[in-house]
Amino acid sequence: MMKRLGIVPMLITVALITFSTKAQSDLEVFNKVDNTENFTTADLVQMDRNLSNFSVLLRLSGLEASLGQAEGHTLLVPTNEALNKMSIDKFAELTNPKNKAKLMQFIKYHFIAKKVTKWDMKEHDIIDEAGTQKEIRLSNTGDVVYVGGAQIISPAIQASNGLMYIVNNTVTPSEDIVLD
Repeated sequence: MMKRLGIVPMLITVALITFSTKAQSDLEVFNKVDNTENFTTADLVQMDRNLSNFSVLLRLSGLEASLGQAEGHTLLVPTNEALNKMSIDKFAELTNPKNKAKLMQFIKYHFIAKKVTKWDMKEHDIIDEAGTQKEIRLSNTGDVVYVGGAQIISPAIQASNGLMYIVNNTVTPSEDIVLD
C-alpha cells in the first residue's frame, strides 16, 4: 500500500509533463473566453490548457475554493512550460500528499492579497502579501516586470475577483524576512 502512494505523485508528474506541449511563444490564453470578468481567477486557471499544470497544483493544494472566493487579489500563473522547467523530483515532492503544506506554500508565492497592476510594481520592491515570511523581489524596467524571478508575459487579465498575470517561471522567494 505504501509503495502505491509513492507512485501516485510520479504518475501525476509524468501525465502533466506529457500533456503540456504548447510553446510559450505561441501562448494564447483565454482566446475562447468572451469576457474574463465573468469568471474568478480560479475558474480562469481551469479554463486554459496552457495553465493546466498550475490548475492541478491548485486543486491538490486545497486552495482552489479559497482562491475562487478571495476578492481583490492578484494571481501570477506559471505556464505549463514554466512548470516543466521544475525538476521531476521537485514536482513529485510538491504533489506528494505528505507534502501538502509545501504545495500550499508554493501556491501562496504566486498570490498577492491585493490588486497590483504592472505599473504599481516598482523597481526593487519587495512583497510579503501571502504571509510567507519570505521576500519576493520585484524588478520593473518599464516594459519588462519580474516577480520573484518570473517574468510577466501577459497583460493584466481582469477576473470577477481580481487580476491575473501569466508568468514564464515559478515565483521564488529570495531570502527570509528578518523580524525585529
